[in-house]
Amino acid sequence: MTYQQALPAPKLKDGIYLKPMNGYALVHGHHPSLIRMIHPSEAFFLSLCNGTYTLPEISYLFGSTFRLPPADAEPRIARFIDQFQVFVKQVPRSAAPDSMPQARLSPSDFLYPGDDAAIANATYGQWPVPAGINITLTFKCNFNCSYCYQDLLQPDGKMWTFDKCLGLVDEAADWGVVFLGLTGGEPTIFKGWLELIERGLSRGMIPTMTSNGTVIGTSPEYAQRLAAAGMKEITISFDAPNAELHDEITRSKGQFPKVLKAIEHLVDSGIRVVIKCVLTPKNRHLIVPMIDMLADLGVSEIGISYMESGALNSGANLSDNISTGELLEVRKAVLAKRDEYMSVCTIHPPKDATRKWGQDDWYPCGGINMGMSIFPSGDVSVCDKMHGVKDFTYGNVFDSGLRAIWQGDAFQALRERTVDPARIDPDCAKCSKLHMCRTSCFVDAFNQSGKYLAKDPNCGGPFLN
Repeated sequence: MTYQQALPAPKLKDGIYLKPMNGYALVHGHHPSLIRMIHPSEAFFLSLCNGTYTLPEISYLFGSTFRLPPADAEPRIARFIDQFQVFVKQVPRSAAPDSMPQARLSPSDFLYPGDDAAIANATYGQWPVPAGINITLTFKCNFNCSYCYQDLLQPDGKMWTFDKCLGLVDEAADWGVVFLGLTGGEPTIFKGWLELIERGLSRGMIPTMTSNGTVIGTSPEYAQRLAAAGMKEITISFDAPNAELHDEITRSKGQFPKVLKAIEHLVDSGIRVVIKCVLTPKNRHLIVPMIDMLADLGVSEIGISYMESGALNSGANLSDNISTGELLEVRKAVLAKRDEYMSVCTIHPPKDATRKWGQDDWYPCGGINMGMSIFPSGDVSVCDKMHGVKDFTYGNVFDSGLRAIWQGDAFQALRERTVDPARIDPDCAKCSKLHMCRTSCFVDAFNQSGKYLAKDPNCGGPFLN
């Protein structure tokens, strides 16, 4: 190896992509939590991070392109490296270019003027195009989980069809939306769910879906078609390591073998399986053997979640939760398993529900800033837990297109209400993060206080800088 080859070179991490937009660019991963709106010049820099150029070479190319002297280009590149470290890693430089799709990585794709006003507005939570849409395909489910956050007794809309959903996918793709969330109920009992995922992937979108696995587990063909279409990851709900407890928690009968088969088919097809497990009083004592079981099945990621509050009339709001002591006990056990399986899969312990958010780990809700939730009634809201909540419904897809709804007066009025000092908590009104947070989770606030615009019960603010 020569001296030049031994020098470190920045490279985009696996699964990170760039997308040109009108006046800005996006850098994102495979999950809606990992997306950022950036200036085209920043995307140009990231496109050079392909493992073949060292930092001095990138500084030279950046400076030459944007006519900056080395004294200006070098500190800017150093700032970019720090700013985008969640997306970039340092590797020994290689002689060959990055093998990722050049359509998303070519520097020439990002040589266009930036819309500074739009980028500045995004800093305050107003995206010109939502990062994702979330379509509730159906409220129906073949499970009746005690912890479910959705009201499953709601009827599906009479005009709601596969063709309407397909049109929404195409409309979102044409607009530049990155993520396509499909949810329910159980999304895979909606006729045409697989074709919607295939259409989204063919249009360059990234579908996300959480399923109970009962349909996918009936035949390996589902997983094979998903893999052939380019699906990278699916989340499976899994809450018990044995059939008896699974039946009890899901209030179903005889479905456990299908869930296991779903995981097997997806893993065998090369699809990354993420497990979501909700802690309940019934499964807390079996979390450790369940993790052992899932690691043996070859899943890539396991998330153990504290039971969250849900929509009005949801099971989650009526179910007993585990105690603080039980939560801390489970956290300790899961953290030990995380260390044990570090080289096998990623394990996330349940969050400490007794701890308030701090200055550096506050959690804003992205729904009102960068997402749209669409229901079988056609109504559009900020969250899939808020169907039927009139004050947070700002359009209907049977009346208007997605762009018109996003840019409409009703949504603007809703956004203004979420920062109105006369309507929100006094702590929120003086918090420096308000325009990004907008009081955060409206559902949690309502379930705690009876007011949707109350301060999030998990927040330790206000934060004044």
